Amino acid sequence: MPLVRRKQVAMHSVPPELIDNPNDTRDVFYLEETGEIFLDYESYASRMSFYKMKVFQCETTGKGGLDYFQALQSEQTESSNLLARFPDPLKAAVLRSVQWRVVGRLDSLVDQVYDRYVDRYHAGEKIFVDIQGEKYWARILKVFPPKALLATWSAHNGNSVSSSTNPNMLHPSRSAPNGLSPLNPSYTNPNSPSGSNRYSPHNEVPVAPVDPGSIAHRIGGDLSLPPNEALAKDDPSTYFYQVQLIEEGDEDDACAEATAASASASGGSGAKWAGSTMEVQMGVMSRDRLAFSKSILRRFIRECVTREAAIASPWVVKPALALKYGLETEMPVAMRKSMERVKAGELEKRKKVWEDKEDRPSKKVKKQGDGGEDSGRATPVGKVKETPTPAPVRRYPIEDLDVVLTDRDRKAGRLEIRPPFSREVPFGEWGPGACEKFLMVWSILTTFGKPLQLSFFTMDEFEQALNHAYTPPTQSRFPRPIPLMAEVHGILLQHICDRADKPASGAWDGYGVLHESLEEQQQIWSKEFEKLKAVLCDYDSARDQADAMDQKQFVKLSGSEEDVQAHVWRTKLGGVEVATVTLEEFRDAVAESQWMHSEWRKEDMGGVDERTGWERMLLGCIGEYATPETFPRVRSIVAQLLYPPPIAKPVEQSDAPKIATLDDPDSDSELESNNGDDEDENKLRWGWMALTPRDKLELLAFLADLAMTSRGIRAFMDECDARLTTLRKEKIEVNRERKRVAELLEEAGVSVTKMEEKMNGTANQNGDADDLADAASEAGSASTTPLPESGATTRRKSRTAPNSTAPNSHAGTPETTHPVNQRAAARAQAAEHKGLVKQRQAHIDEATKLEKQLAEIEREFRQLLGATRMKPLGKDRFHNRLWWFDGIAGVGMGGKVPEGKGSKGKGRAVEKEREREAQGVGRIFLQGPEKGEWEFVMNGRDERAVRARRIAEEGEEYMLEPGEWAMYAEPEQVDEFIAWLNPKGTRELHLKNALAKWGEPLMAAVGKRSLVSR
Repeated sequence: MPLVRRKQVAMHSVPPELIDNPNDTRDVFYLEETGEIFLDYESYASRMSFYKMKVFQCETTGKGGLDYFQALQSEQTESSNLLARFPDPLKAAVLRSVQWRVVGRLDSLVDQVYDRYVDRYHAGEKIFVDIQGEKYWARILKVFPPKALLATWSAHNGNSVSSSTNPNMLHPSRSAPNGLSPLNPSYTNPNSPSGSNRYSPHNEVPVAPVDPGSIAHRIGGDLSLPPNEALAKDDPSTYFYQVQLIEEGDEDDACAEATAASASASGGSGAKWAGSTMEVQMGVMSRDRLAFSKSILRRFIRECVTREAAIASPWVVKPALALKYGLETEMPVAMRKSMERVKAGELEKRKKVWEDKEDRPSKKVKKQGDGGEDSGRATPVGKVKETPTPAPVRRYPIEDLDVVLTDRDRKAGRLEIRPPFSREVPFGEWGPGACEKFLMVWSILTTFGKPLQLSFFTMDEFEQALNHAYTPPTQSRFPRPIPLMAEVHGILLQHICDRADKPASGAWDGYGVLHESLEEQQQIWSKEFEKLKAVLCDYDSARDQADAMDQKQFVKLSGSEEDVQAHVWRTKLGGVEVATVTLEEFRDAVAESQWMHSEWRKEDMGGVDERTGWERMLLGCIGEYATPETFPRVRSIVAQLLYPPPIAKPVEQSDAPKIATLDDPDSDSELESNNGDDEDENKLRWGWMALTPRDKLELLAFLADLAMTSRGIRAFMDECDARLTTLRKEKIEVNRERKRVAELLEEAGVSVTKMEEKMNGTANQNGDADDLADAASEAGSASTTPLPESGATTRRKSRTAPNSTAPNSHAGTPETTHPVNQRAAARAQAAEHKGLVKQRQAHIDEATKLEKQLAEIEREFRQLLGATRMKPLGKDRFHNRLWWFDGIAGVGMGGKVPEGKGSKGKGRAVEKEREREAQGVGRIFLQGPEKGEWEFVMNGRDERAVRARRIAEEGEEYMLEPGEWAMYAEPEQVDEFIAWLNPKGTRELHLKNALAKWGEPLMAAVGKRSLVSR
């Protein structure tokens, strides 16, 4: 059984509903690998997600980092290999010996079994036989126990045994002449019935029903007997074995091949023994160490036995193996009583040891200090201070839930309670899943802004566009869609058209995929209607109840239409009401719609900034691709598009949030004249405007999902992958160049330091320091880098030095001490110093340039990586995910900040765009733990203790459940959250490192957005 956290995985039991009702015919979810049954898909998917996590360990091999199925496959493979390698005749004997044994450690049990069976052989085993110094591969045909064992067994069981016995069994102490007679070809056995020179120890004994081979080694293999007693009663050296040497044609394994090679190497001396039968004893017999060793035996026993965790629990052979090898599956009464006595004795022993420890006074004495008056005398027992046992040193990081906050952590400033967050996330008021879908859609639209040809827009702008409350239309004025919404819908529909040159196969055989799915639902409705009509005998009542059941099923899948938030929204639009249509009416409306047809791709919706008619294409796209399974809200949304609210009289515009660029509602920026040229299209547009923000978001999520498979986006992702590969190579080259420049800079710094020391030394040796200073300043007047202050200080010291140093200051030859030569040397040194300083500055400039280049590579790398995959920063101790949507993938794709005079304006534009990016995403989001992960967390833990810890460290009001979202929008909150993280845990260490890596851009983004929002 695979292990998780060193414990076997607990299987789900059969649901009580199925146990109580065996005739239940409901559909269930069955997990074939484990045999588990689940009543709903959520439980099945949660369990499957748990099994797919790379946290399991193979119990047999110890391999970790596997999922459940890989660990199970590894165990099965290793088990089959082990069972095939271990000798079959030994399996039953070994398992019989270990059944019901009470041994503390498995290693001790293995040692006992190995010592008992290392010299005991059974019929059917393949062994090595040593003949005249050469080993031959042989098979044991029969086992002949000693006569003493037969007599003991016969007396105990009341049966006569053996139809043939060995003469040496009658006289165990008698030895065969010339050593082992089968190995001496010239030896003639006087007791042989045939008188041949082949050793045949058989003589006639009355026929008995018991085979002596069945009792061979039974006493010696009984681990309940002491080793000496077992050896005295059942000595393996007194056994004889009839073996047959295996011929080369019968060799079927690697050991036989080794035997054949040995025989051929000896010049064919073993050919005369091939296929012959002889009787041997254990002295010339041995097993292959690949088939029988302590390691193989340990793995075999561990695979075949189990044991409970209670004290003095016996090792028990697994029931399936016990039945296979004919072992007892019920513990005998006498053995059970003996087991209880052993258990009671162990408990009493532990109790006695514990009581002795409590009652016995400490005998430790404490010596006084050396040289003291009481040195060497023992301290009284009552005053002895025992040295406390040091606590075990823990190696961090460990599992986060095992980390305990210490006083040292508190003194270091680590917070005990996580800082409170805000639950006012985008679309959080629209129920579970809405915020996650909003973040997903915004991330797609900004990440793929280049292929979608969308300029970057902030998260706040997108939220305001979805939440914009339009002015209800009048007979003369009609609202105009938000440009951002019109452009997003239009560009997504264009990319959906790019998915294929023609409609999907079979999409428009009738009225489209949506109509076909509605036909299937209509058939189900008709069956229910017929049943109800037969029961109620009233057409109208049956129809009403069938419609009510259909509506209930629709609400279960897509949500209620009358929730509080939707009611508030419709009130802002002047109290519009949603059209209520039955399934049959909706199906007919889809079939009769003038816009839901196969030619919807050919519709014209204008160019950029002039999007018109995209609502018609929207209906055609829904008719081709949408089904209730892929788009649960399709029925509600399409019904409102086809049956929009009636155009009401002009009402006062609500104070709902709007895009900042919009003018007054009564101006021409939002309202346009309604001349009635295309009344149906105006109604369709008003139907979209009257959709709730949740429905608009669901619609965009559906379109974005379809657009992700377009040719343009797929080509963009391939381009990003290729560019990422190039950036990795560039990063390696830049890092290599940085290392080279750093070495050059270090060498240049050393050279400059040595030159300065040399110049300072020359100044000290010069008697006229002022002249040298003038020469140096004269030579270095063109240099922008002055001489170090240390040189001037040294020269000042040389002028004020005592007279005792004067003789040494004028040492040297007349040529070197001449003032003209000294000035020339000073000028040369100053020029050399100037060159070294200039060279060092060049290296510094090059290193700075490489740092900027690396920063741009890191930025572009993060930009492209966000376009190909999105993952959280990490998880905290309670498996809450931390997300940071930096929006960098949608800003200035594929370009660095331009440099130079001619590109100064472009550089400022990109920087301004980056500032908008930071303002729009300056938040970090917290996502509650997933259901499968939380089940994994609670595996083997006390749920109440974990919940109490969450309340203490998170706060009862700030515990995130699965599917819930929250956010930090202030720099102070982010700093406090980082201070709350404990790097002693594995998850929070990874999260803290990620926050440290991206801390600078993250904190800058949060700070800028915080300032703008104020």
